[in-house]
Amino acid sequence: MLSCLFLAGCGSAGKADNEKTVAESKIANESNINENGTEETTESESVKKDGDIDYDLTVMGADMVYATVYQMMIDPKSYIGKSFKIRGNYYSSYSNDKDVYYHFCMIKDAAACCAQGLEILWADEKMNRHENCPEEDTLVTVEGVFETYEEGPNTYGRIKDAKIVEE
Repeated sequence: MLSCLFLAGCGSAGKADNEKTVAESKIANESNINENGTEETTESESVKKDGDIDYDLTVMGADMVYATVYQMMIDPKSYIGKSFKIRGNYYSSYSNDKDVYYHFCMIKDAAACCAQGLEILWADEKMNRHENCPEEDTLVTVEGVFETYEEGPNTYGRIKDAKIVEE
């Protein structure tokens, strides 16, 4: 019986660490008020002012990027309308049933063994029809705004109005 309690305790500790990481990522993207009542700006906030980017994943460490993308997938409503800058490998897929191309930016984790993909809806309609797109597996940096959409009974998230940016 004690073993079960220890295992349950370990499981909740991992969950607490994950929640702490997620909370830290949200805090890193907000401004803070110091003791004097004046506003202090974090690095991420200054990026937002300079380039209108809410979440610049290109300046985060690999673990933080992975945690942020994971959080986007489990709590997408918190990110709707937020602007993102992401870097990853470009891939596309064609659906015969829907006669549409799906575009993705695959972001690897710190160990480069796992990846999470974000769907992209290009600002340029020609690219949505798969014209003038990057070659498969090309490393790209993309800026756009996160949205959710429904397709059948499922809800998906994607970066809309996406544009490739040069670094």
